[in-house]
Amino acid sequence: EQDKRHDQFDNVDYGLEPNLKSSPGGLRDLQTAMWVCQRKFGTTDPQTLEDLGMLTSEERERFDEGRRYLWWVRFGLHLLAERKEDRLLFEHQRALAQRLGFADTSARLGVERFMHLYYQHVLELREVNDILLQHFDETILRSKERPRIEALSEHFQIRNDYIEATHPAVFSQSPSAMLELFVIMANRRDISGVRADTIRLIRDNLDLIDDDFRNDPANNKHFLDLLKAPYTLVSQLTRMRRYGVLGRYLPEFGKIVGQMQHDLFHIYTVDAHTMMVIRNMRRFHYRSSQERFPVACHCVKSIPKIELLYIAGLYHDIGKGRGGDHSELGATDVTDFCQRHGLNESDTALVEWLVKKHLLMSSVAQRQDIYDPEVIHEFASEVKSEMRLDYLYALTVADINATNPTLWNNWRATLLRQLYSETRKALRRGLERPVDRDATVRACKESAAERLANLGLSEAQIQRVWRIPSDDFFLRHTPRQVAEVSQLLHDHDVAGGPMIVLLDLKGQVSEEGATEIVVYCQDQANLFAASVIALSQLQLSVFDANIHTSKDGLCLNTFVALDTHGQPLARNSDVRTRVSDALARALAAPGELTTAANTRLPRRLRHFTKSTQVSLHNPPHEQHSVLTIVASDRPGLLATIGLLFAELGLGVRSAKIATLGERVEDVFHIVGQDGQQLTDQESVYLLENTLRQRLDQLVNQTT
Repeated sequence: EQDKRHDQFDNVDYGLEPNLKSSPGGLRDLQTAMWVCQRKFGTTDPQTLEDLGMLTSEERERFDEGRRYLWWVRFGLHLLAERKEDRLLFEHQRALAQRLGFADTSARLGVERFMHLYYQHVLELREVNDILLQHFDETILRSKERPRIEALSEHFQIRNDYIEATHPAVFSQSPSAMLELFVIMANRRDISGVRADTIRLIRDNLDLIDDDFRNDPANNKHFLDLLKAPYTLVSQLTRMRRYGVLGRYLPEFGKIVGQMQHDLFHIYTVDAHTMMVIRNMRRFHYRSSQERFPVACHCVKSIPKIELLYIAGLYHDIGKGRGGDHSELGATDVTDFCQRHGLNESDTALVEWLVKKHLLMSSVAQRQDIYDPEVIHEFASEVKSEMRLDYLYALTVADINATNPTLWNNWRATLLRQLYSETRKALRRGLERPVDRDATVRACKESAAERLANLGLSEAQIQRVWRIPSDDFFLRHTPRQVAEVSQLLHDHDVAGGPMIVLLDLKGQVSEEGATEIVVYCQDQANLFAASVIALSQLQLSVFDANIHTSKDGLCLNTFVALDTHGQPLARNSDVRTRVSDALARALAAPGELTTAANTRLPRRLRHFTKSTQVSLHNPPHEQHSVLTIVASDRPGLLATIGLLFAELGLGVRSAKIATLGERVEDVFHIVGQDGQQLTDQESVYLLENTLRQRLDQLVNQTT
């Protein structure tokens, strides 16, 4: 019954909205263990069970403290909800934390401290439950089984598929055996687990893991051997975490055990997320991952020392919760780790760089124009080698997929693969030979022109069409796509209405790609706002937009979109016709479309509100200003921003849209009514404050 119940919660005891009663480590686990004891011994009193030898003194104390804490929280939750409620939902967590006395500090929110303590108790209670039931199984249910014993070493043996210490003084006499045990298990597939008595021995001797233990070369070798082991690395690290060994051996890891971040972006505690990152890295070795993560699988097969990737995964978020930049703090910690474990200078520098820059690749892919050769050259100059690129890509993909499964959509996969591919080309070509932007555009045009000539277009007709798109269009599309769209532009008369074309941006695999919506029409006010509002009403999410207006007033706009499931639009003529017709209606009278889609706000988003942040800067040698907006996510947010741009008389040249849990981080290239950067301080002040006030107003209206 317990196993089935745990499966309903994906066997995760660190869920964002846990159930106090039914989640792993919750009250039902304690009741299950007590029901077994009631049936066998006629008692559920922890002290009596300690006297019977079913619980140790430490386990009885953890049982009492944990149960008392869960009762306290559950009673407070019932008072707050004014009804029976066992789910620690977001709408209750912050208020309950305040009622129970957890105040905010400069480093951490009170709700994070409250949930941290909850997770610590749950972890310990689950361990008590496991040990109690396993001990019951071993000493009572299987007491008459003939033991099958295989000697492993002077410290350990296997009894009926479970590893155990050969005698009670193993760890007190040889503290290193506390790491040796996990190395043995990671090198064999036939060991089912650790016997309860041995788990208890480990816990009784945790105090032996001190600075001398951590600095012992023999123990350092054991830990590195574990990271290099062929099997069950994640299972062993997870056991070490649950038994308290990992947090003692790496005190910096001990600080993040049970630590949550109160947002929708990170759906696991930091330590659980770390374990999942390493699990994802291991999965890149499996053939079953080849189809979904072909580049990551290639990377892990190419890197020379896989243990360096695991170390980076172990430390990439270890600095969280201390205040300051967690990447910088983690880089310092991992450098100390590498030096203590005898890694050479080159390996240490690599791991330090990976931890410090573990967010770089994702940031560049989502916020910068990766089709621009200059962006690629700058990123390649930071990466410096193909080997470091392989390490960073594998870490980035493992991290994204372990943070929140919804983050890995088709478009993000496409962007990262494109960035990886172009950076590898730049590194192979040599950083001293960067690609010239104009040469790239020229090469695309030459190839596309040849295709168009074969279709019967003259040179004059081709050049007449190409007065409309900007150079970005030729950087972002293949010659085949350029020729296809150019032919349509040539054949279409905008006097009869807009031309709307849906292109399939195919990725390397089925998990990649998106739908690009190309709009060709006469320039008029509010085009960007009208387009994004129409797409919002169609329940489509825009991730990228490029707007270009020719000197004679013709617009060629492109929008990259996915449906509500994060997939490209179905290749269904009815679906695509509906999208085209809705956009055509919106663009026929863009001035009349003044309201965004009225979509119901998801429950979880209601409880995450942060003040909107707006910043504008003017990059040198560019005509546009760069506007960055960080705001609470709400349905129709992009449409509202589009309306505000129209109201303020701003033109949009491009947009990068990133939704990260409950917040969005959007980057817009904008121009004033004169088509230039916004340099007037009064206008900039008006823009920033108007956006802040109106977007905060939208958030408050939907909360």
